[in-house]
Amino acid sequence: MTREEILAGESKNVEFKVERPEKSIKYMKSVVAFANGKGGRIVFGIDDETREIVGIPEDCVFREMDAITNAISDRCEPVIVPDVYPQTIDGKTIIIVEISAGKQKPYYIKQDGITDGVYMRVSGTSRKADREMTKEMYYESEGRSYDTVIRRDLPVSEEDIEKLC
Repeated sequence: MTREEILAGESKNVEFKVERPEKSIKYMKSVVAFANGKGGRIVFGIDDETREIVGIPEDCVFREMDAITNAISDRCEPVIVPDVYPQTIDGKTIIIVEISAGKQKPYYIKQDGITDGVYMRVSGTSRKADREMTKEMYYESEGRSYDTVIRRDLPVSEEDIEKLC
């Protein structure tokens, strides 16, 4: 990550955190949203309001990286395997967590379940996906589209066909 990328701020595929929150749910929404979208990065050690590089104390960088990796593994379903690594900028160490776009969508937060734990990225925020969006993610992961699904449960009359034609 470059200084210019940091100065550009948060976006659809970048999120900043000053430090790893004690409750991992505060960043799991972003992890799941990135996996459900086109991927993204969470960068720990950067103030999201001022874009200042705060850094992570050197003596706990690897402990923090392990905690982040374990939280993602324990709290997300299907399993999300992040790429977590440190980087030094201006003498301060930050932790970058890269989440790839998933192939087994929808991804969700285990404790909230598939009905309430699915998130998607909208601009620079993570938003809860509604039922239709969750269905669309299922179809997308199977290489289909919700619009192409044949509804055999809906009756079609000759009158309906005439109106359509």
